[in-house]
Amino acid sequence: MEASKKERLMEFLRRLHEAPNAAGAAEAIDLVANTLNAVEDEMTSIPFDSDAWMSDGRMYPPQADSARAVSRDLTRYRNRGHNTLIHVSGAIRIEKTGGTCLLSKAAQNGYSIPENWSPETR
Repeated sequence: MEASKKERLMEFLRRLHEAPNAAGAAEAIDLVANTLNAVEDEMTSIPFDSDAWMSDGRMYPPQADSARAVSRDLTRYRNRGHNTLIHVSGAIRIEKTGGTCLLSKAAQNGYSIPENWSPETR
């Protein structure tokens, strides 16, 4: 029996939390993508097919076309049901669309994305 999406999400968040902290934005987005793809490859039989992302049941990492600049230092990737925030320092924050934080991971230099990351609060 395959793991449920909730079980896979929890495993992804656990592994991402335990992984070494990233030293920059490119390293952070690669860490998110590689961790999520590893979880999906290990815990499902659903092959990676980015054209089928809406219907195949697999979770996919943030894509470049979903990136929006929040500020010159912070990029938001909009995904189904959540936002993935990547700071130039390598900090990562994943939130449900309602704002509930699922993961806040500091960069290698110790910087963390604040709860009030929205440009309206700056």
